[in-house]
Amino acid sequence: MTARLLLLSLSCTLVTACVADPGPSADLMLVDGSPAVHMQPVGISGKVADSAPPNSHLTYFGGPILSNVHVSPIYWNSGVQFAPTLDEFYDDVVNSPLYTMLEQYGVGHGSGRFPVRGNQSTRNVLDSEIRTEVLIEVNLGRVPMPTDPNNYYPVHLAPNMQVTAPDGTHSCVFFCAYHGTFQAMDVNGSVFNVNYGVLPDLGGACAGGCGGDTILNNTTSVASHELIEATTDPAVGLATTIGFPLAWYDPGHGEIADICGHQHGTTTGNGRSYVIQLEFSNEANDCVQE
Repeated sequence: MTARLLLLSLSCTLVTACVADPGPSADLMLVDGSPAVHMQPVGISGKVADSAPPNSHLTYFGGPILSNVHVSPIYWNSGVQFAPTLDEFYDDVVNSPLYTMLEQYGVGHGSGRFPVRGNQSTRNVLDSEIRTEVLIEVNLGRVPMPTDPNNYYPVHLAPNMQVTAPDGTHSCVFFCAYHGTFQAMDVNGSVFNVNYGVLPDLGGACAGGCGGDTILNNTTSVASHELIEATTDPAVGLATTIGFPLAWYDPGHGEIADICGHQHGTTTGNGRSYVIQLEFSNEANDCVQE
């Protein structure tokens, strides 16, 4: 039987003990917290930079990385656009030259697997509901347990659904997407980091500030932004200062994709090509696609 997980508040960190009362049953228990997430902001109109800002450099702060990421996408309902393409995208991009470039950060190739179609609601959602949905899919055995620290769970939403982030801001108004970290505990008291992403549909209100090309190309570009940031800095949701448990981070410009925000390229994996966002390379000292 799959061990059930209990959602913990973010008073637990990577380096402190976590204690939670599982209650009278083994069902999920949501303990309200104030998690931090790392957002990709809606773009500002005008010319997008075509190179990295001066003095950009990613510094390693000692936190975890996803050295061989395993991607398990969760589609909120059957209305999510491009789900079959995204199934392939997540397996292809982690085996592309873009991921080969990440070797300088201790990252190797990965895999995409276990896509699921989850919650069937079509209303606006809170981040807390999305985190609960991730654990529901884990407990049903539909996605792998976070006992493997390489797991990443990107949650894609259907058109016309708005997300409210933990700080109260809204998708397509303030942000295009985000990734974050929360912690979960099984019935034996073992604590795991859960690395997740939240990706609203990029049509409608998101179409102007989150890309500028086709909805599909915008979707894969934004998804690559969150995927590679979650790979190189997965515990950002637990960090309270510029230091551990951050992994690769630039104090002046943010994470690997932030430095190259809204700059696009292409990469090819398993014989298929996708529009992706450029990522910062310390070796090249610039934004690159491979």
